Amino acid sequence: MRITLLIIFGFLVIALTGFYFLMRTIRADVERQYSQAAEEPMVDMSHLLASLVEQDLQDGQIDADRFREGFAAAYRREFSAKVHQLVKTRLDTQVYVTDRNGIVRFDSDGGKSEGMDFSDWRDVRLTLQGKYGARATRVDPADPRSSVFHVAAPIRWQGEIIGVLTVSRPETTMAAFVDETRSMIVRSSLMAAAIVVSLGAAWTYWLLSPIGTLANRARRVTGGERIAVPEVGMAEIRDLSREVEEMRRELEGRHYVENYVQALTHELKSPLAAIRGAAELLDETMPPEQRARFLANIRAETDRSEDLVRRLLQLAALERQSNLEKREKISLLSLVSGELVSLGSLASAKRVSLRFDDTISEADATIVGDPIMLAIAVRNLVANAIDFSAEGDEVRIVLRKEDGRCLFEVEDNGPGIPDYAANRIFDRFYSLKHPVTGRKGSGLGLCLARETARLHGGEVTLDNRQPGPGARARLTLPLIRPGSASSPR
Repeated sequence: MRITLLIIFGFLVIALTGFYFLMRTIRADVERQYSQAAEEPMVDMSHLLASLVEQDLQDGQIDADRFREGFAAAYRREFSAKVHQLVKTRLDTQVYVTDRNGIVRFDSDGGKSEGMDFSDWRDVRLTLQGKYGARATRVDPADPRSSVFHVAAPIRWQGEIIGVLTVSRPETTMAAFVDETRSMIVRSSLMAAAIVVSLGAAWTYWLLSPIGTLANRARRVTGGERIAVPEVGMAEIRDLSREVEEMRRELEGRHYVENYVQALTHELKSPLAAIRGAAELLDETMPPEQRARFLANIRAETDRSEDLVRRLLQLAALERQSNLEKREKISLLSLVSGELVSLGSLASAKRVSLRFDDTISEADATIVGDPIMLAIAVRNLVANAIDFSAEGDEVRIVLRKEDGRCLFEVEDNGPGIPDYAANRIFDRFYSLKHPVTGRKGSGLGLCLARETARLHGGEVTLDNRQPGPGARARLTLPLIRPGSASSPR
C-alpha cells in the first residue's frame, strides 16, 4: 500500500477513535448535566412553596385543605407551551407535605400517598435533620428512564422544623431534551470528524505529494528521460531531491564515460585500420596515381574520425543537460533559410535540388531556444536527406504551423527506412549503409536532433513517406505563447 494511503488511513483511525470516545463521554454526561440543571430550579420551587405553607400555619398545624384546592385548580388549567421542540400541555410537577414524623399530610397526586410514612426516604429524613434532602427514585427498577427527582425544603414554625415539603418531577420531562441533545452531539461529532479527516487527508496529500513527484521522476529517469529536478515541497524534500539528483549524476557519469569510451573505441577502429593500412602501403614503390588514391583514403578516414569526435562531443554536451543553458528568441524561418544556403554546395555536389516551402509567418516561426543547437539539428536532418538522395532528386523542406506548434519537415525520395531499422534509427552510432557507396555515417546526427528537440520541449520523428518512396523527418517545437516569453523546460 502507498505511504500516502497508509498515513491517511492511520490518521482516519486515530481521529475516529478519538471522536468516538469523546462523543461517548459527552453523551453519557448529558443526562447528568440535565439532572443538575433541573435540580436547581426545583430547590427554588420547594423553598418558595414551603414559605407559602408557613404563612398558612395555624398553631403549628399544616392546613392541607388549602393546598389541595390550590393544586387541583392548577392541574385543571388548560394551556399549550412550546418549549423548543417540546409542546407542554399539563403540569408534570408533584408536591407532597409531611409532618415532623415523616407522615404524608398532603399529596398533589390525588392523595395517593397521604397517611404513608416517608420518614425513611432520603429527602424527608435529611431535611428533618436540617440538611439538604434530595433523591432520585425509579418507579420501575428495570427502567432507567422511570426515575423521579425529589427535592425537599423544611417547613418551620417559630424556628423549629415541623414538616417537609417535597417537589418531584419525572425524568421523562427531560427525556426529549436529552435525546435531542444527544442526537445533536452525534451529528456535530460526525461532521467535525469528517471535516478533520478531510483536512488531515488534504494536508497529508499536500505534504507527501512531492515524494510521489520524486518517485515519478525516478521512474522517468530510469526509462531514459532526462528531466529537470522538480522544485517541490518543503526544504527537506527539495534537499532530498537535489541529493538524489547529485547521486544520479555521479552514477550516470561513470556509466556514461564507460559507454562512450567503448563506443568511441569501436567506431574509431575502422578508420584507424584504414589509415594504418594505407600508410603501410605508401612505404612501397607504386605509381603516382595509386599513391594519390591511398593519400585520398587517408584524408577521407581522417575527416571521418574528426567528424565522429566532433559530433560525439556535441552529443555529450547535449546529453549532460536537463534544461537549456542558453535561451533566446529565435526566428526559425531565418535560421532554416540560413542553413539551407550553407548546405547549397553539398546539394550541388550531389546534384540534388532543395525546395523550401515556408507557409508560416515570421511571428508564428518565433520560438525560444539555443540557436546553435537548432542549427545543428536542422543541418543534420537536411544533410541526411541529401546524403540518401540520388542524383537529380529533390529534397523538400517545409516550415509551417500545425496544432499550435512549429513544424519543420524534410522529405526525400531515397530508399527509406527498412523495417528492421525503424526502432533503432535514433540509437547512438547506429547508421544505415549508403545505397550507392555502401559506407555508413557516424550514426550521431539523428541523436543530436533528438536531444535538441528534447531540450526545447519538442520531438523529432523519422519514418517512411506514404506513399513512398523516401523518408520524412519531422521536428516539432513549441511556439511562444502570446504575451509570454517563457522558455521550454
